[in-house]
Amino acid sequence: MLYLNTRHRLPQIAIRQEWGKYGSCAAVPATVHTNDRQAKSNKGILQSAIEINNYPSRKAYGARNNTDYSLERGKKGLQDVQSAISAKMQTALAHATEGAKRGNDISSRAKSEMLSEYKSAEIVFSFELMAEPEITATEAEVVGEPDEGDVTAEIEPVNSPKVEYTPGSAETYLADKGFIRHWVTENHYDIYA
Repeated sequence: MLYLNTRHRLPQIAIRQEWGKYGSCAAVPATVHTNDRQAKSNKGILQSAIEINNYPSRKAYGARNNTDYSLERGKKGLQDVQSAISAKMQTALAHATEGAKRGNDISSRAKSEMLSEYKSAEIVFSFELMAEPEITATEAEVVGEPDEGDVTAEIEPVNSPKVEYTPGSAETYLADKGFIRHWVTENHYDIYA
């Protein structure tokens, strides 16, 4: 009689594994930003001042500046020219209309008019109140705005530490394929095969 002998070995699976590693783990320090602007007063004093304009008083005494003097003389000159032209025109018109009449001696009339002007000269005095000087006073004043400065610090923390990590790995492989063998023997089983 024939006997079927079987011998087998199961396959073996192996795992090659490497653990994860932490190299260094350190906290990252916070960043600090500082503002260092020192306070300043920025204050100053404007001194008091008195300004006196005495030109109105001096003008009342006749001490005028060139502008006012020129204006007054210009107006007076225009009035004198207008009055002289008017007087000469009247005289010329009178000479033209009455000069040819008998007994009308132009030269003797001119002499008598000149003498009458000298005799009738008048001295005129006018009195006016003297104008007061203009006085302007400015009080002392503290000016400027203070600068309070800025000596603050802004801290910017880092949320996560600095970590060096090498991840682990796992690899499976077939260490032994295993086998199944069959053979036939006569009259007994092959125990030692």
